[in-house]
Amino acid sequence: MDDLHYQTDSSDDVFEPNTLDDEDEWKDVEPETFGPSFLSFGGKSKFRKMEDFLEDARDVYGVDLVHIKNTHGLDTFGMIKLINFVRTQMKNGQFRPDVSLENFLEGDKYLTPVFEDDALLYSIDDIFDIAEKYVPLSTDGNVATFYSTLQVQDMIRENNQLHDQVAYYRSALQKTYLEKMDLLERPGSSEPNMNGEESGSRAKESDSDSHYFSSYAHNDAYRDFIYDNKHLFAGKVVLDVGCGTGILSLFCAKAGAAKVIAVDNSAIIDKAREIVFENGLGETIQCLRGKIEEVTLPVQKVDIIISEWMGYCLLYEAMLDSVIWARNRYLEPDGLMVPSHATLQLSLFADGDYISDKVTFWNSVYGFKMSCMRAKAYDDIVIRTVKPDAVPSRSATFLKLPLHTVQKDDLTVTGANFVLPAEEDIDQLHGFVIHFDIFFTTTRDADIQDAPTSFTTGPLGPETHWQQALALIDTSKLESAMLKTNDQIQGRIALRKGNEYFRELEIIVEWQLENAHSDEQKPDSKHRQKWLMR
Repeated sequence: MDDLHYQTDSSDDVFEPNTLDDEDEWKDVEPETFGPSFLSFGGKSKFRKMEDFLEDARDVYGVDLVHIKNTHGLDTFGMIKLINFVRTQMKNGQFRPDVSLENFLEGDKYLTPVFEDDALLYSIDDIFDIAEKYVPLSTDGNVATFYSTLQVQDMIRENNQLHDQVAYYRSALQKTYLEKMDLLERPGSSEPNMNGEESGSRAKESDSDSHYFSSYAHNDAYRDFIYDNKHLFAGKVVLDVGCGTGILSLFCAKAGAAKVIAVDNSAIIDKAREIVFENGLGETIQCLRGKIEEVTLPVQKVDIIISEWMGYCLLYEAMLDSVIWARNRYLEPDGLMVPSHATLQLSLFADGDYISDKVTFWNSVYGFKMSCMRAKAYDDIVIRTVKPDAVPSRSATFLKLPLHTVQKDDLTVTGANFVLPAEEDIDQLHGFVIHFDIFFTTTRDADIQDAPTSFTTGPLGPETHWQQALALIDTSKLESAMLKTNDQIQGRIALRKGNEYFRELEIIVEWQLENAHSDEQKPDSKHRQKWLMR
């Protein structure tokens, strides 16, 4: 993205590229590279995905980091030693190192990085996250059997929407069966779910099935909107873009749609077709495989387009471009988009425990400074579930997408103003949180305030698989990051797809503190930081 200039004149609503007169005015903390990329142990290849690096390490060099970590319960320091030991052995020509614990775990010799800025060392948490998801497929100690779930994890990561739909379809089938047996009322917003809880409520962690279903409670919004507004669907032609297993198509057919066209570009469409016929809806729902831009629909126009197109941070790897294309090509002039609106929200983030565990930990490792290891922490957007008490402000809307009229060019935010008043005293501002909200209206011209159905992915709502996007501030570049109640963070935010990699998002925030308690205090300097989501 071009360099952006922060305009202090509140009447100016846009960023102006390349017009910053005084570069020293900004505390510029932009990342220097697109990283991270993980250098293979043999130094011959680089990998952008941690899963690919781990597979190469295992298959080519016989070093199964996940298996060693899970087998011996290594902590962060143990993993640092293991990685540096392997790199040392490789450097000395030992390309199949003996990774017995006695060779690297004792002493502090292997806490020192073998080469500068080793991305693997500051991504150890990623290894831990992957390792936590593994379940041994046998107890015979066979490494290949244990580690075969690497491919499964990669599939899960790449197909979140598919798993979402599969999970909810399982629940929907149970409910459909009970409805037919007259044991359950029509699904609605106040109806207990299959776990005996109110629909959309957060499930208990101890009940794995309940927690799994509650993570996908946003699907209730689609179901409720369709069933509560059957008159909108009765006798209509519906297009389901990116249908997955076809659960949304099934809802539409049950609501009385005359025809539903379900389109998906993956092999799941074959399962969707089986599901459709299994439920006796083959005459209503037609399944087509291919990109919506390339398939030939059996109709010229449709009355309704429905899709769960949203990605992380709303727009990351999302299908919205395809949905917009389908709307422009197929939707009747008075047709309905489901959902109808989406908004992106920004709020403040303050969590000292998280920063201590993930960032400042590197300030002193057994008494040694390793600050270079935390440099990349401020470059990338992190997808995680943010605790409600780590958000000391309300959210501010910086992007509104009315899906009946939005075009692709509208998906780039060139400079949206925001004001975020602190609702409590905080010792340190640590970053910004981004989430999105989705709305369903019954008419094209209705506003989101009129939406009878909606859901949020924010920290205060039920947990979803989208979680929240976290952008950490490099507080070492700030004069002060302390906020009192009613102090305001004012600034502008820009968001666009990356230049080098289409799937990336590039986010820039420019901000300053407006102190509410002292008229004499010197205004806070302006700050600027860029993050990538990749």
